[in-house]
Amino acid sequence: MAALKPSRARGTVGVFSRGRWRPVPWDHSAGRSARWDSLRLLARQLRTRLLLVVVGLLAAACTALSLLGQAALDMTLTRQLDEELYRTNQRVQEVGVQGVTDLELDGEEGPPGGRAPLAGNVTVQVVRGEVRGGRVFDADGEEQPVPEEDAERIEEIVRRLGNDHGGRTGEELGPVDTALSSGGYRLLALDDPYHLGSVLVGVPLDEKQETMRAFGVASGLLSTLAVVGSGILGWILVRRSLRPLEQVSAAAADVARLPLASGEVSLADQRVPAELAEPGTEVGEVGFALNSLIDNVDSALAARQRSESRLREFVADASHELRTPLTAVRGYTDMLRLTEPLTEAGRASLTRVEQQTLRMTALVEDLLLLARLDQGRPPEMREADLAELVLESLTDASAAGPDHQWSVDLPEEAVPVRADVGQLRQVLANLLSNARKHTPAGTAVTASVRRAADGWAEVSVLDEGPGIPPDFQDKLFERFSRLDTSRQTREGSTGLGLSIVRSVVEAHGGTVGVDSRPGRTVFTVRLPPAG
Repeated sequence: MAALKPSRARGTVGVFSRGRWRPVPWDHSAGRSARWDSLRLLARQLRTRLLLVVVGLLAAACTALSLLGQAALDMTLTRQLDEELYRTNQRVQEVGVQGVTDLELDGEEGPPGGRAPLAGNVTVQVVRGEVRGGRVFDADGEEQPVPEEDAERIEEIVRRLGNDHGGRTGEELGPVDTALSSGGYRLLALDDPYHLGSVLVGVPLDEKQETMRAFGVASGLLSTLAVVGSGILGWILVRRSLRPLEQVSAAAADVARLPLASGEVSLADQRVPAELAEPGTEVGEVGFALNSLIDNVDSALAARQRSESRLREFVADASHELRTPLTAVRGYTDMLRLTEPLTEAGRASLTRVEQQTLRMTALVEDLLLLARLDQGRPPEMREADLAELVLESLTDASAAGPDHQWSVDLPEEAVPVRADVGQLRQVLANLLSNARKHTPAGTAVTASVRRAADGWAEVSVLDEGPGIPPDFQDKLFERFSRLDTSRQTREGSTGLGLSIVRSVVEAHGGTVGVDSRPGRTVFTVRLPPAG
């Protein structure tokens, strides 16, 4: 299996396959542009916007709940610490600061091997703003003297909250959170019963902080899992909910791909399924509206098809019926010329009648051929040499336009194709006649035949005339399209020649195109190979 990897050369990538490195051209800017276009398209999709809204709201709700939960937990833990501080402070005052080591909380000792009742607490006596005595209890409940830096910190806290000169009855100095050398503490100072100073008690904040951290991690993890899980589940549910809308969109896309411009088209099989076109839901409303639109368009296409069929039948019948009187007119003009003595003016008039009769006959034949092609009559296919047909058609064209410079470029070998020889002769005659009629005398016209690399046969008719305006080239193969002011026209034109060329070539499974600029106009016909 080949792996596609970027190479060191700028603008290329490489394919490593079967032990060999093969550079492959790659446009980095086009690749980045395609990725950005894909991302922008994904961001504009309804399912993406719905999912982002839902996930965003859920993330906001989870964040708000987490913050509220942390605030509530902080208040609860702080209240519990304050209650513990008041109880401890009162009992410390009952036995004195120095005798606090013998204090039993509620008459119970700590659990065996567990934390002692006063483990981690701080008890200090403050007299006139100075620490006169106190203890710090470690995790095992063993008392330690108050470090000097902690004593200074405690004195600073007392001064900040108010000067204590021993005469403040019942006034609280705290509770307040602060940091001592052994960690964070919640401190509370109350006047002692003898009004000699204050008794300050502190409980550690490590358990509260650990609980808050654990709650924050747990709530963050649960919120993340909830948002991610909801996003995945929401993506599945949104896709499933929007699947009917995708089916409606697919039905509309199928209709859009149909060739509605011509031919008989039926939209009966393109309707949205009935279960997706029931009014009352958003998708049902869209499906119902699309089905109504399809029905309306189907009726219009059927009416158009009936009108076109009647028009084609009329053109075919009229063309066929006109052939008989035109043939009679030509016969009577020939008989008059041979049997009746005519003046010079009479012979000129009769010649004019013959010319117009021939022109009208050609127009009728063209209309009849187009009507037959429109009715879908298949050509009478047989194998023919395209080079030989081009040579014969060019010979006829040079006889009709001796004032042009005619040349031919043919391959040495035959170029066989399967075609209706009569219709293909008319295609070649129309292209050569078009070059002759719409270019001035002396213009060089070249007809060439070649076998393309894909095996198709190609016929090109090149003239060095004034060219075709670019804005008219798109309408060149339409019926009755003429632009006599752009190319010199010395003979009358019905505007059907190139439309016949396109219709005949497409009936043979080929294509026809034009490339024109001043001094060079090329019509190219491509036909499938004979095989």
